[in-house]
Amino acid sequence: MTTTDVTVLGAGPYGLAAAAHLRQIKGLELRVFGEPMEFWSAHMPEGMLLRSPWAASHISDPQTALTLDGFGAHLGSRIPTPIPLDQFVEYGRWFQRQAVPDVDRRKITRIEKNSNGFRLTLMDGEQFNSRRVVIAAGIGSFARWPQQFEGLPHELVTHVSNQRDVRRFKGKHVMVVGAGQSAIESAALIHEAGGEVEIVVRAPNVHWLGWRARLQKLGPIAKLLYSPYDIGPAGVKVPVCGLKTSAVLLGA
Repeated sequence: MTTTDVTVLGAGPYGLAAAAHLRQIKGLELRVFGEPMEFWSAHMPEGMLLRSPWAASHISDPQTALTLDGFGAHLGSRIPTPIPLDQFVEYGRWFQRQAVPDVDRRKITRIEKNSNGFRLTLMDGEQFNSRRVVIAAGIGSFARWPQQFEGLPHELVTHVSNQRDVRRFKGKHVMVVGAGQSAIESAALIHEAGGEVEIVVRAPNVHWLGWRARLQKLGPIAKLLYSPYDIGPAGVKVPVCGLKTSAVLLGA
């Protein structure tokens, strides 16, 4: 059984960035698995715009050469802001071709601890050992369904993390449960697609990006408490994508 030094599970922005930096270590044996930008291309709604600002939307590479600016220069055109979803997906795939061209698109089905580190099993049955494993599998598994909707058919209840084609809601009555970016943006896109939308908020108030304004009153200490990119909750310095925590209920 072969052994590699590091295996990266996931080929989204974080997995690609980790692989791009790891490849700079001379003599390191690295394997990367996943379909590049799959979650963004298959699950995010068409027409979506990234909330993250320009500076927080670059995928990191050691030379900081594979930025959105570099991608725009490659295209010969300016990428608009806010950044359209489809262009961000193409940017990620361009980054992958430049920095991590040898991505293996097979799925990893099992990871087990052993004396060599870890034993990994692929979807076709191949097994190999890896001394280290980097998990960058995305946010899809964090989708939370309110208990009231569990067990209902997917034709009636779905989740905003699985809404690539919002046009299927045209002419339908849709209830969106939640008040975060995912819920409100999905409601807007469904409305634009011709659906009749009602938003249900399970809280007395809607809080929309209020942390930054309040923390700025603390002066220099604000930079220690909140990301300058205006992404993520207070206390988290690393820009992260918002978790999809709302549900969409399609009325009969």
